[in-house]
Amino acid sequence: MVVLANLSGFDGSPESLRRLQLEYGAEIGRAVVNFKGPIIFCVVSRYHGGAYVVFSKTLNDSLQALALEGSYASVIGGAPAAAVVFRHEVTKRVHADPRVLRNPEILPQVENEKLAEVAAEFDAVHTVERAQQVGSLDKVVPAADLRRAVIAALANKVAGE
Repeated sequence: MVVLANLSGFDGSPESLRRLQLEYGAEIGRAVVNFKGPIIFCVVSRYHGGAYVVFSKTLNDSLQALALEGSYASVIGGAPAAAVVFRHEVTKRVHADPRVLRNPEILPQVENEKLAEVAAEFDAVHTVERAQQVGSLDKVVPAADLRRAVIAALANKVAGE
């Protein structure tokens, strides 16, 4: 099985619960665990949250995880991290911005800028190269080599390597 993934993940928000994302994520996880045969998982843009967990090599020994250069992988994406995990940092930056000190009415605009700034900093750290370093991905490949890398990974898995 070959999975080309651009997955924002599954979270525990009320909206995700209403839209059954957790249930579908659990079904995907169960399928990964129970699948007999090679699984080649390739991140083509990003994978975060529950997707990062569901397509884990620890769930199925036959899973090989690849990613295209320039894609992202983390337990949480930059935008949600900035909005939730690093909210205090965003607020601190907003209130330290000289534009807000001179004109408090532009606070919403500056807040959006600071959210984007913190999100970009988070995503810059949580690259696929980092995911490879910590063992979540096997290989990072240039886009031009994707076809060749998938074929090689399948051939290796079928040969039992």
